[in-house]
Amino acid sequence: MSVKEKRPITVQMETTIRQGGEKERLSLNGKGNIYVKKGYTYLLFKEVHNDKVNVQTTVKIGENEVTIIRQGDLSMRQTYTVGEKTEGIYRSPFGYWQTTAKTHVCHYNWPANKTKGKLQLKYDYFLQGEPSGTFDVTITIEEENE
Repeated sequence: MSVKEKRPITVQMETTIRQGGEKERLSLNGKGNIYVKKGYTYLLFKEVHNDKVNVQTTVKIGENEVTIIRQGDLSMRQTYTVGEKTEGIYRSPFGYWQTTAKTHVCHYNWPANKTKGKLQLKYDYFLQGEPSGTFDVTITIEEENE
């Protein structure tokens, strides 16, 4: 994909968290923009939550690496690099935590001449050094008609 200027998108993010035999599914949607700059694809969108949480999300997609930055009522910054452990931070109204992600899968696909793509991440996540589960994240991005 060669998006030179910002294009409007809708985003659907599905997360499955597995921990200790338990499984939880989370889903959120958002609207924003996509563009390419210096070899990276950027997704900028406002998350839509049921509980009036205000979060602006930036996803920076590179080759075998993704950085997610969330700002607002919840804040986080985490880089995901295949085969590596990466440090990050997470802040909510309840506190601040150091995070670590051990990334197993980081795959971005935007077929040529299409208006829809997908980002897939799978990683083990740790808060303050303690395991908090294996996360499977799928972000579906679709350009909107103007």
